[in-house]
Amino acid sequence: MSLPDRFQPVPKRLLSACVLGMALIAGGCQVRPLYSDPGPVASTSANVSGSVRSKLASVSINEPGNRITQEVRNNLIFLFGGGAGEPVHPAYTLRISVISQNLSLALIQNADNDKSGQPTAGSIRMTGSYVLTRIADGQVVGKGNRIVTAGYDAPRQRFAAERAVRDANNRAARELAEAVNLNVAQDLSKI
Repeated sequence: MSLPDRFQPVPKRLLSACVLGMALIAGGCQVRPLYSDPGPVASTSANVSGSVRSKLASVSINEPGNRITQEVRNNLIFLFGGGAGEPVHPAYTLRISVISQNLSLALIQNADNDKSGQPTAGSIRMTGSYVLTRIADGQVVGKGNRIVTAGYDAPRQRFAAERAVRDANNRAARELAEAVNLNVAQDLSKI
């Protein structure tokens, strides 16, 4: 059997031109990690280099109004600075507000199989809104909302049930801080 005429081998010049064209197209694509340092970049007004990590380290966060917002703020300070604390000379400010809702999911049943109305399982829904502003000119660099949930089991003992809710709030605050950290890093990588 022989190949039909339309399936004859492609000329070498055409093949090499196609390979060269694809190499040029692929050479224009750039993929790099979000937290990488792109090299020497001119610094901004607050001595912030071009890397996202150093920009994150120069973000100050507003004072909280309640315990849950304080938990989110503490986690963000740790994530932004890598454990170094708040910046001395911030280049950006982050205004964050957090709302936490406690949602009951299941009801306990006693030996007579009637519902006593005591919640035994629940979920914490935490919503965080943030606005990232450049201090030098007051321009809003980024803003957004994030929602996270954390489940918990509440036993019959009152203290244990309150502690389960608090632990779920702490877990949700940690997850919300990680989500906001990623969003702020994406916002800062665009400028």
